[in-house]
Amino acid sequence: MTSAFSLARRRAVFAAASTGYILSQFYRSFLTVVVDDLTRDLAIGPKEFGALGAAWFFAFAALQIPVGIWLDRYGPRRTTVVMMALAVLGAVLFSQATSFWTAATGMALIGAGCAPILMGALYFFGRTEEPGRFAALASVFLGVGLLGGLLAAAPLAYVVSLIGWRMAFLLMVGVTLASLLLIAFVMRDPPAAEQPAKVGSMVEAFLALLKSPGMVPILAMSLVATGPVWTERSLWVGPFFGEVHGLEPLARSQIALAMGVGMTLCALLAGPIAGKLGQPKHVSLTGTLVAASGFMALAFWPLAPLPLAILFTIQIGLFGATYAMMVGHARLFMPADVLGRGITLVNFINILGTGLMQYASGAMVAHWKAQGLTAPAVYSNLHLMFGLLMLAGAMFYSFAPAKPKG
Repeated sequence: MTSAFSLARRRAVFAAASTGYILSQFYRSFLTVVVDDLTRDLAIGPKEFGALGAAWFFAFAALQIPVGIWLDRYGPRRTTVVMMALAVLGAVLFSQATSFWTAATGMALIGAGCAPILMGALYFFGRTEEPGRFAALASVFLGVGLLGGLLAAAPLAYVVSLIGWRMAFLLMVGVTLASLLLIAFVMRDPPAAEQPAKVGSMVEAFLALLKSPGMVPILAMSLVATGPVWTERSLWVGPFFGEVHGLEPLARSQIALAMGVGMTLCALLAGPIAGKLGQPKHVSLTGTLVAASGFMALAFWPLAPLPLAILFTIQIGLFGATYAMMVGHARLFMPADVLGRGITLVNFINILGTGLMQYASGAMVAHWKAQGLTAPAVYSNLHLMFGLLMLAGAMFYSFAPAKPKG
C-alpha cells in the first residue's frame, strides 16, 4: 500500500492530533485532583461526583456511532474540528458552574467535543498506513495522549493551589481552542475507500462487523476490561488515598501522576512488544490479567502499608492501558469500507462501559457509606468489583482468534 501523503505530512497530522488527544485524556482524568473543591463548591457527594465523570463518558459514547458515519462520509478534518468547538463551550461552562447540573452539562459538552479526536486520528492512520503498523502506531498515539493524564495530576494540583480550579479551567479553554485551530490547519482527509461500502445503513455495517470472527469477544473485553483502570485513575485514586491513608491533595495528586506515568509507559511499550511478537491479543490479555491482580490485592489487603498500596496502584496503570492493542486486534478483522464505523464501534462499547462504571461506582460508594461501612471496607468492595470485571472480560476475550484465518 502506498500512502497518499508524505511522511512529513503524516508526522504533522500525528503531532497535531496528539494535542487534541492529550486534552481528551486530561478532561477524562482531572476530577480526582479537584474532588475536594468540587464537593465544596458544588455541594455534591460521591454519587454526584461519579455522575460528573459519567457525563463525559456517556456523551463521548453517544457520539461514537455518528462519528463513525461522519468519518466515512466527511473525513476526520471537518468532523474533528467542528465537534471540538463543543469542548471549548463545555470547558467555559464547567469553569463557571455553581451547581451539579451546570457542571454535568459542561462535562457532557466536553465529552461530545472530544468524541472524534482519537477515532479521527485512527481513521487517518488506518487509511494511510499499512495494516500491520496500525496497532503499533495506535499504541504510540495513545501513549502520547496519556500525557494529558499526567498533566491532570500533580501539575494541575499545583496550578489549582495557585489560582484556583476555576481559573485553571479557563486556561484550559484557551489551550483547547489552540488545539482546535492547529488540527484545522494541519489535518488532511485521506482518500475515500477504493471500493464503495458493501453495506448501506449503519445497522447493516454494524451487523457485518459483528459477524467478523472474534469481534464479539473483543467487544466484551472492551466493555468491562479497561473501564476500571480509567475509573480508578480519573475518580477514586484521590479519595482512596485521602480517606484510607489520610493523604493531602498534593500528595494524592502525585500518586495519580505515578499511576498516569505507568499508563503512559504501558501504552508506549505495548505496541512495540505486540509488533515484535505479532500478537496484539496476547499483550492485551496478559496486561489485563496483571492489572486485575493489582485491584484484587487492594481488595483483599485494604489496609496494606502505604508504599505497597502505591505499588499496587502503579501496577494497575503499568499493565492496564493496553486498549490500543484491542483496537489493533479488532482492526485485523475489519473490512476497509467500514473502517470508520468499525473502530468507532469498538470505542463506543469501551467508552459506554467506562461511563457505566463511573456512574455505578459513585452510586455504590455512596450506598456503602450510607450503610456505615468504614473507608477501608468501601474501597475494598470497590476494588473487588473492578478486579472481577476485568477478569470476566479477560475470560471472554481469551476465546477470540489471534488473527484472521487465511
